[in-house]
Amino acid sequence: MKSPRSEFFDGCTVAVTGGAGLIGSFVAEQLVDAGARVVVVDDFSKGQRANLKGIADRIEVREGNLEDQAFAEEALGGVEMVFHLASRAFGVGYSSAHHLDMLEHNERINNNLFSAARRTRPARIQVVSSSCVYPDDGPDTVPELPLFTGEPEGVNLGYGWAKRFLEQKAVVFQAQTGIPVSIVRPFNIYGERYTWVGQYSQAIPMLVKRVMDGADPVVIWGSGNQRRNYLHATDCARAMVSVMASGFTEPVNIGTEDTVTMRELVGLICRLSRVSPQVVTDTTKPEGRFIKSADSRRLRTVVPDFHVAVGLEEGIVRMIGWYHASFGVGAAVGAAT
Repeated sequence: MKSPRSEFFDGCTVAVTGGAGLIGSFVAEQLVDAGARVVVVDDFSKGQRANLKGIADRIEVREGNLEDQAFAEEALGGVEMVFHLASRAFGVGYSSAHHLDMLEHNERINNNLFSAARRTRPARIQVVSSSCVYPDDGPDTVPELPLFTGEPEGVNLGYGWAKRFLEQKAVVFQAQTGIPVSIVRPFNIYGERYTWVGQYSQAIPMLVKRVMDGADPVVIWGSGNQRRNYLHATDCARAMVSVMASGFTEPVNIGTEDTVTMRELVGLICRLSRVSPQVVTDTTKPEGRFIKSADSRRLRTVVPDFHVAVGLEEGIVRMIGWYHASFGVGAAVGAAT
């Protein structure tokens, strides 16, 4: 007997923008398993074809840049549903110094996506926002706050504004066209399909690489006492697909209340790597808001069977495997990248 989710997507043509990326590739896999005809839309600037190897013979790939309006319309041609994940997203080292670049790039993609959707008229759309839309002075465990409460997260200001604009466009688009648009706000997603971008990489891959490279001391940005909720990309993807199938269109946090300090995270990486370097902090570097976790009550209401299948310890083991695959002898990506 098929699950309600499988019945919802079975036989539908579904586009996943950014579908070769960290989260998008897991979304694509789950849609294939649910019986969908999946169209992966990606320019492969960060997404990797290797992430799609398990489903390569069961999907269509439309390669191109969504900053090109003509390609955006081609990308959505003939599709019945859209998961919109394509964006420029880096760690705080890049975001904190490139707010305008982040805003402008993401705005071009998002504007083109909605313009194309007005013409192609898919039956449903899901847009992927971010926890960066929330202000730094909000509660430690963040519910789905109104969109324009204070400024977005300071170290990700440009990215946060781009995601706020994306959400507002979604609301207006739905009101004018009648096409349902669901909105999800992921919190600190990581996983072994991450594409290394050097000094601009996100926290977990950055710290795993420092430890595995043999750094001593291992430097943590900020105080090291800042707390984060981390969710593996496969759990994020499963939640997103379930939210889409539910038909719910209010914003939904994708994350949980559980947090870990950066010191604890580095300690876990060291223990699983069986190394014991000195760990120091650099308070001259940005650390973002002090505590950042998700109020998951709405998610668990919309998706009653939501659970974390990949815990942080298992996830770090997978990230250590990512390191060996990416930077080991004969790996495609060198340690100097």
